[in-house]
Amino acid sequence: MSYFTNVNPDLLERIPLTARAILEIGCGGGQLGAAYKMRNPHVFYCGVEINSTFGSAACNLIDQVVIGDIEQPESLAELDQIRGSILFDALILGDVIEHLRDPWKVLAVLRGRIQPGGAVVMCVSNVAYWSIITQLLKGRWDYTDAGLLDRTHLRFFTLETAGELLRRSGWQVLDARPRHFQPELTKSALETLLPVTRSLGVTDESAQRNLSTFQWVIRATNGPSANPVNIAAFALKKVAGVNEARIDHPLMALASLGNFRVVWGECGVNIPANWSPGIFILHRQFLNTNKLRNWVNSLIQQGWIIVSEIDDDPHLWKEFVASDFYAYRAVHAITVSTAPLAEMIRSWNPYVEVFPNAIFTLPERATRSDNRVRIFFGALNRAPDLAVIGDGLITAAKKLSQKIELVIVHERALFDQLPANLSKEFHPTLPYKKYLEVLSSCDIALLPLADREINRYKSDLKFIECCAAGVIPICSRRVYGESTEHQTIGVFAEKPEEWQRAIVEMVNNSEERSRRADLGLDYVKSERMHAYQIERRAAWYQSLVARREQLEVARRQRLAKIANSSIKN
Repeated sequence: MSYFTNVNPDLLERIPLTARAILEIGCGGGQLGAAYKMRNPHVFYCGVEINSTFGSAACNLIDQVVIGDIEQPESLAELDQIRGSILFDALILGDVIEHLRDPWKVLAVLRGRIQPGGAVVMCVSNVAYWSIITQLLKGRWDYTDAGLLDRTHLRFFTLETAGELLRRSGWQVLDARPRHFQPELTKSALETLLPVTRSLGVTDESAQRNLSTFQWVIRATNGPSANPVNIAAFALKKVAGVNEARIDHPLMALASLGNFRVVWGECGVNIPANWSPGIFILHRQFLNTNKLRNWVNSLIQQGWIIVSEIDDDPHLWKEFVASDFYAYRAVHAITVSTAPLAEMIRSWNPYVEVFPNAIFTLPERATRSDNRVRIFFGALNRAPDLAVIGDGLITAAKKLSQKIELVIVHERALFDQLPANLSKEFHPTLPYKKYLEVLSSCDIALLPLADREINRYKSDLKFIECCAAGVIPICSRRVYGESTEHQTIGVFAEKPEEWQRAIVEMVNNSEERSRRADLGLDYVKSERMHAYQIERRAAWYQSLVARREQLEVARRQRLAKIANSSIKN
């Protein structure tokens, strides 16, 4: 892949998802900007690129491009003409600082085009990397076509000198993330070099940090920095996208902000030793053992605010029911995905906030060579809901056998019921990324929900996943039909004959599929991205920190009521 078309994933993750306008210097072919716009479609993304071939290509992927040298007055004047009175929220420089004649001046001048409190995110090659030190010890300094000693590099930095560069230009450094490559070679090099650094009085921690880091991704802010809010989460073992929707993606979005530090893990979490207490999230934890309860109590005593996260009816789990929903009474606050679920849980704890499910990044639509219409079913544990469809799917499949292919995930029984002569494809339960990849290769998805009490508390996550993937949902009205926007996107069916008719009509009408797919994608891009929730989510977490004493008093009062009730009974 070309140097000008790479996407640096570590740089991408550090760009604040709240940005409304972004300036990237050295935007190449626009791939980084395009990847960011898949996470934040509303952003105005402007690039500056000195290479005219790739700058012209970038015009097709991002909103505006200045083709020229940012150190030349005419390029800066063109940028100012494009932006008008706009101040950018973030400045991005990926492997650019090394190519500038006067990076101190460029960073200072561009800071004047950034909002107060806005960010700079830059990736800087580390001249202290072991491979360069090894070369120097051998008396070599060999330039290459790309990499740390790219022959076009004019400047060289360590972490410390890059930080000094930013501070001299008026920026306040927030943090730095190392990028590591060649782990086995690095390990071997450290074994050789650490005795040398020790003899120079350099600590092993400092030496390992500098010698093992290939590049640094550094964030700084235009103005004073606030004390960060620390958030840790203890999540379930990953299965069928539950963690991604409610833990991984919301916290990845928060981590893009400079005033939040975030760490989470499956079935456990390692909190950095230097962190002060903040928000601790428990994902679907029962808190039904003394060990778990004592652990949570110790976190509270340290000063953590405990938040439970649930996105389904807790009555589905006997552990919640048997403990009289202690897991919700004994925490400070709770996050849920729907208003009906919030209403239920407020009977145990009034401090509930609704964050609807959303999409973190728009999936790429899969390319296909065949003309068959692919029909997808992939919801987890929906066997009882399949009765809603009845024989409607089988009947439709027989009528359309030459036109369709059925793609079934998880529900083997449904797959086995399909006619043997039908083109069909089965996948066991998939990791979330692969699930979205398979979904994006389809045209229609079936989302049945039976008229059961537990379904009243489900979210519309499957519906918006379909919309993001360009797939038409044929679905039940409960949950999926309760939104006005959904009613113009989805095709709704209740009785088996309605499912049959809806499937046949959608398969035979490619123009209608295209129209609804566009409506669905526009809806998600306009309203249902995690990027659009971050400011409210961040404000809510900050409000919990400000109200900690009040929340702790209320929590103790709830526990006292539980204890008194037990004594009376």
